[in-house]
Amino acid sequence: MEYEKMAEEIFELISKLRFGQQTQPLNDATHGEHFILVYLCRKQCALPGDLAQIMNASTAYIAKLLRGLEEKQLILRRQDEQDRRRTLITLTDAGVAAAQQDMEFVRMHIIQTLEKLGEEDAEHLVRILKKLLASKEEHPI
Repeated sequence: MEYEKMAEEIFELISKLRFGQQTQPLNDATHGEHFILVYLCRKQCALPGDLAQIMNASTAYIAKLLRGLEEKQLILRRQDEQDRRRTLITLTDAGVAAAQQDMEFVRMHIIQTLEKLGEEDAEHLVRILKKLLASKEEHPI
């Protein structure tokens, strides 16, 4: 097989899927803010440094995103009770609602995409994604 040619084609297709059309923001939050909201909804709380590492972003960028979310009253910063030098980030009730709304929007978009693929292709896609994830977990880059 010509893996190099296939890799080029996959890169091109994913780029078109990701960047081919501009998606409408779910609310007035940026994509980075959406990520943080959903992450906090799943994990309950996080440290700013952890968010920077997970998002592969600078701490300055994370600080900017957190300021924006705080101004929108979607997050709270509080001192870690076990280590007062650390600041924990949690969601407000409005933040939880915004994260849940975002996740539901994405879930519905995925359902529509899977319906377009059809049952057999959708099952193949899920199987392949699981295989890719297992491979990544076995051999992290």
